[in-house]
Amino acid sequence: MSKALVITEKPSVARDIASALGGFQEQDGWLESDRYVVTWAVGHLLELLEPEEIDPVYKRWTLDTLPILPDAFQLKPKRGHSERLRTIKKLLGRKDVSDLVNACDAGREGELIFREIEQHLGSQLPVRRLWLQSMTEEAIRDGFDRLRPGEELEGLAAAAECRAVSDWLIGMNATRALTKRLRGRRERGAWSAGRVQTPTLALLVDREIEVLAHVPRAYWRVTGVFDHEGQSYEGAWFDPGFQPGADEEARDDRLFDEARARAIVEAVQGRPGTAEETRKPSRESPPPLFDLTSLQREANRRFGWSARRTLSAAQRCYEGHKILTYPRTDSRCLPSDYRATVHGVLEAFSRARANGARGEEGREPVADYAVAARRLLDDGLENESRIFDDAGISDHFAIVPTGKLPRQALSGDDRRLFDLVVRRFLGAFHPPAIWERVERVTQVAEHRFRSRARTLTTPGWRAVLESSSDGEEATALPPLRAGAAEASGVAVANRQSELVAEQTRPSPRITEARLLSLMENAGQQIDDEDLAAVLHEKGIGTPATRAEIIENLIAKGYAVRMGKALRPTAKGIRLIDILRRIHVDRLASPELTGELEQHLLDVERGRRSREAIMEEMKSYAREIVEHTKGFEYEDLYKGEPPLGPCPRCSRPVVEQAWFYRCEPDPGAEEDCPVRIWKDTSGRYLDRATVTALLRDGRSGVLEGFAARNGRPYRGVLEMDRERWSPKVVPESWEEGEAARAEPEYEVDPEPLQRCPFEEECQVIESPTQYVCERKLKEAELGKDPEGPRSCGFVLPRTVCKREITREEALVYLAGGRTELLTDFTSRYGRPFSATLVLKKNGRHGFEFPPRAPRGGRKASSDDGEASPKPAAKGRGGAKAAAGGKKTRPRVRTAAKRPRKKAAKKKSQPD
Repeated sequence: MSKALVITEKPSVARDIASALGGFQEQDGWLESDRYVVTWAVGHLLELLEPEEIDPVYKRWTLDTLPILPDAFQLKPKRGHSERLRTIKKLLGRKDVSDLVNACDAGREGELIFREIEQHLGSQLPVRRLWLQSMTEEAIRDGFDRLRPGEELEGLAAAAECRAVSDWLIGMNATRALTKRLRGRRERGAWSAGRVQTPTLALLVDREIEVLAHVPRAYWRVTGVFDHEGQSYEGAWFDPGFQPGADEEARDDRLFDEARARAIVEAVQGRPGTAEETRKPSRESPPPLFDLTSLQREANRRFGWSARRTLSAAQRCYEGHKILTYPRTDSRCLPSDYRATVHGVLEAFSRARANGARGEEGREPVADYAVAARRLLDDGLENESRIFDDAGISDHFAIVPTGKLPRQALSGDDRRLFDLVVRRFLGAFHPPAIWERVERVTQVAEHRFRSRARTLTTPGWRAVLESSSDGEEATALPPLRAGAAEASGVAVANRQSELVAEQTRPSPRITEARLLSLMENAGQQIDDEDLAAVLHEKGIGTPATRAEIIENLIAKGYAVRMGKALRPTAKGIRLIDILRRIHVDRLASPELTGELEQHLLDVERGRRSREAIMEEMKSYAREIVEHTKGFEYEDLYKGEPPLGPCPRCSRPVVEQAWFYRCEPDPGAEEDCPVRIWKDTSGRYLDRATVTALLRDGRSGVLEGFAARNGRPYRGVLEMDRERWSPKVVPESWEEGEAARAEPEYEVDPEPLQRCPFEEECQVIESPTQYVCERKLKEAELGKDPEGPRSCGFVLPRTVCKREITREEALVYLAGGRTELLTDFTSRYGRPFSATLVLKKNGRHGFEFPPRAPRGGRKASSDDGEASPKPAAKGRGGAKAAAGGKKTRPRVRTAAKRPRKKAAKKKSQPD
């Protein structure tokens, strides 16, 4: 009897398919039933050849060998995956295997993974496509009943191949050309550039230049406290005749003239006035369902998560728990034939409370879901035309719950992400929320003060939110006398007026949530979700790749995280600056890169040929190489005016590629030693900062300097007249104003539990730690030799750039260790997973999972799951299932780190 060979992207998916279809037995590297043989990849098993593998002439990085434009692009097995390919090849050669089923993830990358295997192994078997939106057993069985002909996905396969080859062409040529021209003597790393990575960096750089160039301006605000029938309220002075103009920092409530501001305070102090107000209802529609990018934005805004951390949790909820649909989607709608499924999901949630489903720590998180689901079933669904929209569906639909409740209580990231998606799903079908917005204007003499408030009158979809939700909050004003007409006003008394001195601030640095939005809309500042939906097809990257793009920028030294914000490094700023000056603007242009993404979409949908876009990419690579080869350093800043006189020789100081210096004097006996390096203590020195330094001999307080351990701090630049270069004078740490590397969190005043070392002591929260209350008091007040000493317990709330949630801290306190936690980030920017263990000194250490044996047949999946367990003994038996020789867990304390091995330099594209 002939069988179909099913190839999945991960071992965990192979196990799910076998479980859903039934009748499978474990063999040595695959699962088999009467109808199917199921085996798996582990992500990409193959990669494009390196240039030096195409031709030895490319082994040395030289400009004369560029551009590299191969006639054909060949694949090779990735390191450690040859055995997996041999297993698939052996199964392809079986006489009873008659056709192939592509069961890789339903999307561009999943299609590429399968096509690479098929091409490399030379398979001629017919192909059918399994296209899954959900990983429930019912969805898998339904998918196998509706297998699609492989020919239907030819456009998707061509787009996937174009994407991979385009990234290789641009990445290899741009990286080699820029590295040869820009790398200094003390630098070892490559100047990596790519079709998607570099325009994303440009978004950060443009905002950073704006931040660095900002010069604070003093302004004043006038506030008043008013009394009406024994109740007080506050108001802020404003100019009703204000019109926006050329001054971008002007606002209707800002006064840039201190004398005028003081005159207003004197004019209204203690004077009677009148108040009148308007009340208007305001409808607030529920937000659309989540796609991956909007989910990542919301998780960053709410929890401070990175895009990668959100994707990891969503992937676990999809593959591991089967409680969410496919997460790597760019759609925020559902297909029109999904109404019955939505009804089934609501039924499942409405029954969950009656069945006693409970959540973590005895709470009932599904109780809220049950109430909202029953309300929808009884009252009907709102917003159906907007949600069920076939035109808004691409390869996948929105991320929604499958209706399957987790078999055991979720914890940590998975619980929080699932809750976020379920509440968004339930809220989307509710009516709008209705607010009453109040604007009160109080007039004293000829001056007016404004007070605003809002009250939620009809909760609508907001009834689904948690009470602790950080959405729009209600505010209140004491009512004016009943019957007061809008035009007549009522009498009030001015109890107090105050002058508030402030300074203008630059636009905030871009958060990861904001960057994802800009990437989705090709760098355009679009806050309107409906308009953004129209333009999202011209975005930078895809929903599935944007998280990795951001992590690449950090790993390659182009950007760093500062809490929720991202800041480009001096290296990142220099790269974008030079690309623009040598007229390789296209490589750093979000809009043009968005157009290239649109061309890939055109290939996928058959509107553009593969050959056309490949020719365009080769031309693009030639252009980059020609401009990078041809520029002269002395021409880069020719048109820039001098910044000021040199403090040593008084000649004009000019900008150059790596530093600022005075203009050379050909007749001088020696060269002036003044050098102001653009990269000073980890901070980029912009022209405005250097101008102030030359003029005043020192700068104001500047942010963004970095210590050797990476911790950011604030400081003042002063000119060192011995070395004739600027030195940084750090701001005093005792003042508590230095920039913090770790984020601060809200504090729950309720103690977590008793300290694990001292029964009479409690563990409590601080903004940055879970800490023994005695230890916290010692830190605040100084150690008291007469009182009880602290046990020393402390657990940071941020460990390796990952938040440790209160729930995870409770598990740690109860058992001295957490469960396996994912999405830590090493000092080198690499993700890792580990268990936190409590040490005797009250600090934490790391315990790592055992490494998979190299070259073994049982490769572990990239989501951390082991390969499928055997249903019956086959060749290899129990030993193979156990993964061979056992490996003891590696334990490392937080204070000790292994040496980093020197990595082989490779010219990897994006």
